[in-house]
Amino acid sequence: MKTTLATFIASSALSASMAVAAMVTSAPAQAFQITIDPKFGSTENTGSTALLDFNFSQFAAQQVKLNLDITNTTNGSTGLGATQSTLVGLAFDADNFDPGAPVAFNNYDPGTSGFTKLWVKGIDTPSLQPYGDFDVAISPPRESFNGGNAQDGLTAGQSTTVSFLFTTSLTANQLSDAVENGFINKAFRIAGRFQQVNAGGGSDKVLGGEPVPEPATIAASVLALGGLGFFKKKFKAKQAV
Repeated sequence: MKTTLATFIASSALSASMAVAAMVTSAPAQAFQITIDPKFGSTENTGSTALLDFNFSQFAAQQVKLNLDITNTTNGSTGLGATQSTLVGLAFDADNFDPGAPVAFNNYDPGTSGFTKLWVKGIDTPSLQPYGDFDVAISPPRESFNGGNAQDGLTAGQSTTVSFLFTTSLTANQLSDAVENGFINKAFRIAGRFQQVNAGGGSDKVLGGEPVPEPATIAASVLALGGLGFFKKKFKAKQAV
């Protein structure tokens, strides 16, 4: 069935789900990264960039947790060469996302980040012109997702982590695969809102690109393949005896 991120959240009891739950130790699953970079689309081409690490884990039976690590990677290496910026919002859109099973939003936890406001289409619709409306967004407290005070955002080089909890029959690996494929197949859009930028007009709206495996995931895959190769060599050696 097709659903959207807005469906994930708006279909749940939003006011109750915003209460921060106690997060128990969860089993890790696979991870991938999304880069927000002007090469994928930007209103000002300032060179403001960010890196998002999507880390899914099995929280409990039929519950999957997403830890989203957010880093402002602005460093003067792209676009107009901005070296300073403040990331004040992330917006997600998934009109054609099909995870293959129902997924219900359970909880959003901003942790120690400044991204304490959750925006949901149809309730408090996040709009980021000229890219239009998005399903779900997070930001520091503000009246408009498109603009406002940059206080509590992430400056260049800073990182933070927020968490989302979902109820679903999918495993953590299955949901991770579905979300990653959603980005690959363009069923997902993602954008970052930057302010206090020392290039261009002083602000920017930047799109994200296709996912890449997280380095730790690549290393684990290499180790697994290496172990398999070692096992095959040992097996062949025994056969030759």
